[in-house]
Parts: sequence; structure tokens; C-alpha cells
Amino acid sequence: MYPVIHSSRSTLSDEVLEKLTIQIADGSFKIGSLLPAERQLAVQLGVSRVVIREAAKKLEQQGLVSIHHGIGIRVTNDRSLQLQQTLNLAVPENRERLRQCAQARMFIEPELAASAAQRAVPSNVCRLQAIHEALVDGSEIEESIRQDMNFHDAVAELAGNKVLGVMLQSVAELGRMSRGLTLAKCGVRLAREQHLRIFSAIATGDAAFARRAMKAHLLSALGDLS
Repeated sequence: MYPVIHSSRSTLSDEVLEKLTIQIADGSFKIGSLLPAERQLAVQLGVSRVVIREAAKKLEQQGLVSIHHGIGIRVTNDRSLQLQQTLNLAVPENRERLRQCAQARMFIEPELAASAAQRAVPSNVCRLQAIHEALVDGSEIEESIRQDMNFHDAVAELAGNKVLGVMLQSVAELGRMSRGLTLAKCGVRLAREQHLRIFSAIATGDAAFARRAMKAHLLSALGDLS
């Protein structure tokens, strides 16, 4: 049972927001799951349903949940939402926003690939290989995009720098849009060939080649957005 909250309504919603944010962050509420029903949360926290509703809207604005009327409040924990909105204002033109995102990735991902090569161990390499092999010709475009992103996420995870990994996750939606354009234009074969070079360099511990292979891959993607 949660402790009952006593305060003004505006502060109440902020306190509920804080409690739910902590529980989402620590995994008490799993991504993809529904929060307890509005009425149940109100009883548990000792507040009105109006306060719960206000807190839920704030959570949605922060990208932590999505509200589905008639279904409930689903946990998403997409903290990139606010950044996406900021980027939309800072760079309104869609293709230019994607181009600048690709440029930003070029400052980060080659070094992540090099670090992954330096830290590679057999178990990690096997996982990266499995992800690489899942990107195959003939897949639906959405599946290809998902596997492409999984590969880059796995490289970042291998590198072991959580801050840089979070930075990449913050522009994940732009990356998804970018891949939708490049894979549709050039197909999966080229991406698979380029991923193979990156994977091979990481698997053999060749940091310098992993850096060059990732940079070449991202340069190719940037060119495809032109």
C-alpha cells in the first residue's frame, strides 16, 4: 500500500508524478504493461481521480506512459519524446533534421564500435552475430528497421558506455525514420554487408577497423538521405 499523500491539488499531482516516475524507472511497472486502474491508483495513493488524471497527463508529456481511453495507461518509458519535440522546433524541416541526426551519430558510433572491439568476449560476439544474421533480404521493411536498430544498440551495449547509449536512444525515433528511407531506397543487402564489416572487426578485436567500418557505414547512410 502506498502512503497517503496530503497537499494542495497542484502539488498532489506532482507528488504522484514523482512516485510513479520512480516506480517506472526502477522497473516496478514494466514497459508495455498497464498501470493500475485510475480508481485503484486513487485509493492506493489517497488522492482523487482528478489528481491521478493530471499526473498521468504529465507522465505522457514526459514520454513515460501513453494514455489509451477505454484501455488504460500503458508504460512506454520513452524519454526521447521531449527531445524529439525540441528537435522538431529547432530543425523544423524533416529531411534536414534526419541529416543532422545522421551527422551526430557519426561523432558517437565509430568510437562505440572501437570500444566494443576492445571489450569483445565470445558471449557478446555471439549475440551480435545473431542480431546481424537476423537482418536478411526479403524481410518486411519494419522488421529490417528493427533488426538494423538492434545491431547498433548491441554495439553500443558492448561498448559499455551507458551515457553514450542513452544519447543514441534519445534520437532513436529519428534513427527509425532515417532507416525507413535508406533501407527502402537501397535495400537490406548493402546494410547487411556494411554490418558484416563492423561485426567482423569487433569479433576480431580490431578497434581501428571497427571505427573505420562504422564511419563508412554512417557516411553511406548520410549520402542516401541526400
